[in-house]
Amino acid sequence: MGKQKILIVDDSEINRALLAEILEEQYEITEAENGSEAISLLSKRRSDFSLLLLDIIMPDMNGFEVLAYINNYHWNDSLAVMMISADDSPANIKRAYELGAFDYISRPFDPIIVQRRISNTMLLFARQQRLEKIITDQFQEQDKNNELMISILSHIVEFRNGESGLHVLHVNTITKRLLEQLVRVTDEYSLSPVDISLISTASALHDIGKISISDSILNKPGRLTEEEFEEIKTHTVIGANMLSDLPIEQQEAPLVKVASEICRWHHERYDGKGYPDGLKGEEIPIAAQVVSLADVYDALISERCYKKAYSYKKALNMILEGQCGAFNPTLLLCLQEISENLEKELMVPDSKREKRNIPNLRDIKDYNNLLSYEKSTVQFHMQQHLRLLYIDSLTRVYNRRYYDEHFQDVNNIQAMVVIDVDNFKQINDNYGHDVGDIVLQNIAQTILSCVRKTDAVIRYGGDEFVIIFFSIPADIFKKKLERIRYSVSILIIDTHPELRISVSVGGVYGKDTTKRLFKVADNMMYQSKKDKNKVTLCFISERNRTQAMLKMEKLQ
Repeated sequence: MGKQKILIVDDSEINRALLAEILEEQYEITEAENGSEAISLLSKRRSDFSLLLLDIIMPDMNGFEVLAYINNYHWNDSLAVMMISADDSPANIKRAYELGAFDYISRPFDPIIVQRRISNTMLLFARQQRLEKIITDQFQEQDKNNELMISILSHIVEFRNGESGLHVLHVNTITKRLLEQLVRVTDEYSLSPVDISLISTASALHDIGKISISDSILNKPGRLTEEEFEEIKTHTVIGANMLSDLPIEQQEAPLVKVASEICRWHHERYDGKGYPDGLKGEEIPIAAQVVSLADVYDALISERCYKKAYSYKKALNMILEGQCGAFNPTLLLCLQEISENLEKELMVPDSKREKRNIPNLRDIKDYNNLLSYEKSTVQFHMQQHLRLLYIDSLTRVYNRRYYDEHFQDVNNIQAMVVIDVDNFKQINDNYGHDVGDIVLQNIAQTILSCVRKTDAVIRYGGDEFVIIFFSIPADIFKKKLERIRYSVSILIIDTHPELRISVSVGGVYGKDTTKRLFKVADNMMYQSKKDKNKVTLCFISERNRTQAMLKMEKLQ
């Protein structure tokens, strides 16, 4: 078996030589003289290395920036990182650990201590990985059992209820995806992966109380009478009571506790107009809130004995417009952001909407089917044509024409952002326009990855982008703009890892005319441009729109 490999990253040749001399008998050593070189090397060969020794104070890209990049892309899942520095201040050490470092070595180097610390770190890191694998295997086995239970329950529902057996499976999937998105946009609920798995599994029991409701009501094709609806409503309390009647040791199980909350309160509404207890806002447990939204969404997109299925887009709009009750605004934001992926995930295998297979004419039963097929074909080609009209050929986001034709008279925009690339002329002058194009492409895709599918990202001109936001909470808006700024600042161009990229971001929050919003956002962008790599926000007064800046914030 060959030696384990260590990558030493330090701008000082002397320091690298000292460490190499201490370690070369036991390990195979590779050196990098700066952070950019290290990132470039790791992007191609990180599986080769067991350990990274990383200096903090380096020109161009310091050790903390390298560590943040490694942490952001989860490279430290398979690679231990130790920081090396003459500055062993508590603030430096704390920051290193927060960014994912495994240990910290101070200079000057003591050969025995260095060897022992590195040996211990690599041993502990290997043990940690083995433990994580064991836990992952156990977690996957538990997931298999949970999936089996969900499958059984779905068949019970299909046999007993007028709903499709897919409903339980769909609610489980939607609940899981909503929770995963929720922890991305807010830390308000402190949900761990275990919590998400638990709530998703417990969602299968949300309608278990319907076992006690008569078939004639459950499967009635027409509108329910007032008395019948009152009987249906009792399934929430009945389901919770069924779980509370379990043996006391089972009642204490986390799954049963969460399932009981979901059973009783998944028909409560955020405005307090739900049942059975009229809970309002955050009085409703988050598990019940999420399952409530998942239940309604799937009910809309599914065919029932009393209704046809709505399209995914129609279902989303009905929920956002408040036609189906009141929901947590943050959860509505999450549903918007995952709606496109949900549609793909929930489609039954036979309905491959994205595949455009031409049907055999023998399979077309009548003239109406032929007309329907021709109509869908025309719509497909129209969509392709519109893409050519409105998509920027370089960055693949919307172009200026799309902005001019679609947003001139829009009055329901919640917020607008103007983004300008810092020092873009210098990038073109120093590296050439081909590299400039690659930079714009990377920035555009980074912006897209930070916003929702319902938001519009537009290349307004040259190195300037505009983002249009609809129905977004102010705090989420702020976080998204800072996320865009940070994500661009850590971008690495593979062919030029030394190239540093940043953007100046200006945003305005508050409904107004497109022309006015753009003017304010553009102003904010120029405020950011004074320092570069900044976010400046303006919040428009609801009471007096003649005063554009009620509040202005400069982030970073």
